[in-house]
Amino acid sequence: MFEDSYIYYPTREIEHTPATYGLKFQNIHLTTEDGVALHGWLMPHAKARFTLLHFHGNAGNISHRLQLYEKWHRMRLSVFAIEYRGYGQSEGVPSEAGFYMDARAAWRELVKAQNTSASQIIIAGRSLGSAVATMLATETKPAALVLETPFTNISDMAREHYPWIIPIQFLAQTEFDTLNLISRVHAPVMIISADNDELVPAAMSKKISTAANEPKQLIALSGGHNDFDLSSSSLYAEVWNRWLNQLDGGVSSPVKSKQE
Repeated sequence: MFEDSYIYYPTREIEHTPATYGLKFQNIHLTTEDGVALHGWLMPHAKARFTLLHFHGNAGNISHRLQLYEKWHRMRLSVFAIEYRGYGQSEGVPSEAGFYMDARAAWRELVKAQNTSASQIIIAGRSLGSAVATMLATETKPAALVLETPFTNISDMAREHYPWIIPIQFLAQTEFDTLNLISRVHAPVMIISADNDELVPAAMSKKISTAANEPKQLIALSGGHNDFDLSSSSLYAEVWNRWLNQLDGGVSSPVKSKQE
């Protein structure tokens, strides 16, 4: 009865826009296959090597990820941040099936309305957004897929956080099953885990990496679930830049985590 209240933590208020970080942007309005109106920001880069389609975690909204978008923009990436239904300025109510429809609508917007080649789109997701990103990558042919602090599935997360509810893995109706989906992705994959992740055990990233097809990379960075990109700011940028060099024909070797 109350499952969704333990999964989704949307915020409606848009606190800032990309202009706060000096980024030029377009407000994008689109409609999903079930008629829900969504809002997003397209932050183009004049010399972009790829366009990054991003799906954020389960709390807040796109206005809380601006520092991250600015980092990617400095890496010569155009960024399309789509807002889930029920979050920010998007209509509707959050749900797993709904999030997947939101992802498909965002992809159509990039490929058809924005005339972006699929081979130039990197799909990326963080935490809950990793499941959304992975699902979309099973249905499309992106340049690559990036998962940051992903969890295997909702049942495993429920067992991790509510172990005293013995049959909880059988009660959960929501799946967000990244572990099952990842084997159906046929694109380069980079997975980033946080050593001190207090919400999602880093071991889940290893399981997902094991199930993923080659080529793939698993990187472990210092920091917690929500601050690893700040705690390991320099290495985070290095990991991303060297991996992007590989994707667009560079000769850099894979970045190794301290655990490898």
